[in-house]
Amino acid sequence: MISRRSLPGLPVSLLLLPARAQPAAPEWEFQFPFGLPDRIPGDGCYVLHGYACENAQYFPGLWHTGENWYVLGADSAGALVYAVADGEVVYAGYDYPGRVVIIRHADDLYSQYGHLNFDLPVVVGQQVERGEMIGTVLPREAPRSHLHFELRTFYTTPEVNGDMPRYSFTCGPNCPPGPGYWPMDAPEHPSAMGWRNPLHVITRRMGVPAAAEVMVPTDSWNRLFLFPDPGATIHTESIMLAGGTRLPVLEMAAGEEASTTVGAAATSIWYLVEVPGIEDPRWCPAISPTMQAIQTNGQTTSFVFNLIPIM
Repeated sequence: MISRRSLPGLPVSLLLLPARAQPAAPEWEFQFPFGLPDRIPGDGCYVLHGYACENAQYFPGLWHTGENWYVLGADSAGALVYAVADGEVVYAGYDYPGRVVIIRHADDLYSQYGHLNFDLPVVVGQQVERGEMIGTVLPREAPRSHLHFELRTFYTTPEVNGDMPRYSFTCGPNCPPGPGYWPMDAPEHPSAMGWRNPLHVITRRMGVPAAAEVMVPTDSWNRLFLFPDPGATIHTESIMLAGGTRLPVLEMAAGEEASTTVGAAATSIWYLVEVPGIEDPRWCPAISPTMQAIQTNGQTTSFVFNLIPIM
């Protein structure tokens, strides 16, 4: 588990795996991909269709291979899109609709950003740093302006977006952006094809710098439910905190990067925080499912943020 403080004997729910160990670093290694001017990434934002969720309104019968990021209570057109980690731009083109940018972070990790404005500030071959703005969200007919964000192990792979695509998505053969969806009746979960749960990857690879903090989103009060372990089902306390409240964060935990469950509840991220008035740190779920979008089986696909890392 990512940590800057040792907590011997702390039990961990079987729901979660330990986050990958990271060396000490002066800054976060990864961050959220989406934000608003003059706010930290993720503040004022939410995910309407999570990883391995069905977009029943527009794409019934298909699993989403990434996350759809939106602005809360407003049109998402013009929202800022950031590189989630250091890397090299290996693709910048297509009409998804809108441009697509793909960044290689390692030989087995690529991030993809879809539905961007056509005037991109980056080009193929450019080295980018975590947090660098790589585009803005394309205006589309409301409420469809959003960022489609993926993390995956491949640039192209034969059966998905290479020379032998198994399914006839509009992207076609040898199309690096890929389909963005995978049939629900396919024999494999999207993770088996090389896609990854984006927030799980980000959380497990963030690193936790010294004096790191997380923040309650600025727009409203938030009741945080506190737990003894990540993944626990019974909370020990709860506390109401005003928007903008900052809390020291000691550790982070998340589900598997190649998670194989579906629906918004499949995305599970937790922060170990120091809470005012409570002597020992407590685990808090960093996201909460909402009912803003529903799959055909009745499961929700959307969630909001309870806490956001301060970059």
